[in-house]
Amino acid sequence: MPPLLARVSPTWIGPLGLLLLAGVWLGESSPDGGDGFRGPYRADERRVVAEGVPREVALLLPEAGPTWPDAARAALAQRIRREWVPVANRLYGTLHAGLGVWLEPPLITARRGRRVWVPVVEAEPIPIEGSLVLPDSTGPRRVVLLVDASSSANARTLFRTAGGSYERVTVLEAERRALDHLIELLADDWLEFGLIAFGETTWPIVEPGASVQTAREQLARFRAEHPRGEGRTDLVCALSLARDWLRDTPKGVGREIFLLTDGDLPHSGRFADCGFARKRGGKRAEAACLARRNATRCPASRVSWKSGGRSDLVQLSAFARRVRGELKLHPLVFEPDRAARAYRELAHLTGGQLVRVPSPQAIDAVLPALVAGRVRGVFARNERSGQETGDLLEPGGTRFHGALPVLPGANDIELRVESDRGTAALFRFRVYSAPRFLEHYLAELRERNRGLELEVADLAEQGRKRAQSVQRRGLELKAETESGESR
Repeated sequence: MPPLLARVSPTWIGPLGLLLLAGVWLGESSPDGGDGFRGPYRADERRVVAEGVPREVALLLPEAGPTWPDAARAALAQRIRREWVPVANRLYGTLHAGLGVWLEPPLITARRGRRVWVPVVEAEPIPIEGSLVLPDSTGPRRVVLLVDASSSANARTLFRTAGGSYERVTVLEAERRALDHLIELLADDWLEFGLIAFGETTWPIVEPGASVQTAREQLARFRAEHPRGEGRTDLVCALSLARDWLRDTPKGVGREIFLLTDGDLPHSGRFADCGFARKRGGKRAEAACLARRNATRCPASRVSWKSGGRSDLVQLSAFARRVRGELKLHPLVFEPDRAARAYRELAHLTGGQLVRVPSPQAIDAVLPALVAGRVRGVFARNERSGQETGDLLEPGGTRFHGALPVLPGANDIELRVESDRGTAALFRFRVYSAPRFLEHYLAELRERNRGLELEVADLAEQGRKRAQSVQRRGLELKAETESGESR
């Protein structure tokens, strides 16, 4: 039986506060810190490239190739940028990924500051090589889904389709769409599934172990009672309740939490320090603080707030450290343009993985594939030519390799990891094929230089002739002068 989809912990990069300060730099780093690129690299950890026509294009050239003059690089970069205009609304990089994926160049499209880095190849076909990061175990799991039903989830967000068109849906609708698909496909006895919604308070909808029919009925009832998102984001309480539900999980059964969110920073209003407000502003300030404080009851049986934690971020960081090794937390961010650094750090601390969902197709497929899927194969397709590989995954292994033909010019290469529940991971890369570009550029440069050389030689010849003419005139004048003196 093929292994379950993985959500493997990337390297831990520090506490929540450090990530919030350094996240921009981490997200914008170049593929290897230089003009070239080396592999392999963790493709699923890179942010999506979604900024229309790049302001600047930088070339990712093979290390083994010749050194390109700066003028040649600039000329090809301008050509690549001009050809980007017809696909200005497309996304590149990680469209969504529910498992770890290592890739080798030239499958990489990355952004750093104003620049988008594009791999340039000369030979075809290009290699398709990499590996999947799969879990050590393929046993049963108990999963709790947390659905962001706060007022911020009512906001409409723009999702880009694979064809370049747009669809506006609310974040709450995106979450519900994913849940519908998940419930329709849940029929395996190796997965127990629970559901909690959170907004101004926390609403337990269905506990793990309930039947699919019960889950469907309870979700429909919650929708009818709460058609729109409500209030602030009481994520800390929702996580405590999810941990409650996972405490008695039998040994050998995996424990995981999937968090569906718009990526907004969580703020419940539970942790305001009204005593501090009184010291600063007196009784009136304290009364205003108490009026704003979220006093709704948390349904979790064991709620252990961190003493002195005066913000949700501090409480979330403490929660993640307490449960590390006990369960994994996987945030699914339904707002593609949010940095979501706080949620990324939660995933890092618990051994989970943050997943971005930037298109309607991904909304419909990503949650079922993440929660209830087994890997079936890896496929690559050149969207420009329509050519597609067969399954590249080695039988019973994690590595995949093959080759895909490319056409001269821009090629959009799509890489898919398929599961029995849908597309588990989807990437798109812009690979530019420029056969003999440097050779032609240098030949044209030599031709231009040859013309300049001929022009210089002609000018030199004209100068030589003028010099000879001046010299002859000088000799003639000298001869005339000497003749006059002799008389």
